[in-house]
Amino acid sequence: MLTKEKVDTIFHGEIIGKDIIFLESATSTNDVAMEIGMQRENPEGLVVIADSQTHGKGRLGRKWLSPSGVNLYFTVLLRPSILPNEATFITLMTAVAVVRAIREYTGLQAKIKWPNDILVSGKKAGGILFEMKSGGNRIKLLAIGIGINVNMSINELPDDIKELSTSLKTEKGETVDRAGLLGRILAEIEESYKILLNGNKRALINEWIRLNSTLRNKVAVKNHERIISGIAENINDNGELIIRLPDGKTETVNAGDVTIVKE
Repeated sequence: MLTKEKVDTIFHGEIIGKDIIFLESATSTNDVAMEIGMQRENPEGLVVIADSQTHGKGRLGRKWLSPSGVNLYFTVLLRPSILPNEATFITLMTAVAVVRAIREYTGLQAKIKWPNDILVSGKKAGGILFEMKSGGNRIKLLAIGIGINVNMSINELPDDIKELSTSLKTEKGETVDRAGLLGRILAEIEESYKILLNGNKRALINEWIRLNSTLRNKVAVKNHERIISGIAENINDNGELIIRLPDGKTETVNAGDVTIVKE
């Protein structure tokens, strides 16, 4: 079980996890973290963890299934000194940290599918959702929500996503200690965030490229009402995806749903 007592013993960094709040249930950890963060003078590094969520959120308004006792749902609050239009890079940074932690803690060869999916054996095992409050060309508060299917049975998932999803337990064949994995993830986020604050974006980009499953593949990206098709060629310094179109031109995409097209 994930309990307050266990959570209190996990990683507490210089920035990430100085203050950790554990809830047995929350509407969504992003909502709770944002509400707390707006009331604090310096909420940088606050972590809100819930054992279950009643209104877990995925990207594009989707619901994130959040049963108790099996998975990880948590939010890290940041106030980075970067411009709001650079904030998409935080998703890239976080994905690197999560995948590194899963690999180190479980031995599973997790990968990143742009922009925010965590894959194991080609199936989705987790996701990242960032929400931001900004003003005056600065970031007031950034909530990074992370959901990982740790010990969930895939049979609990709706039929329409069951075949595309997995859990760490399903892939590893044994139960994974959630508190131990959470501590490893927070430590990796701390390390990646310090690299970002020190101005070394390139190191994080290179690590993302090493861990990704998207580049060099033919993709179809649903961006608002458009479908952009081409070869995923690279990412830029803000973590945006560069697609080589069939006519040889390139298009830069900062958000969207990516489907890897099988030839």
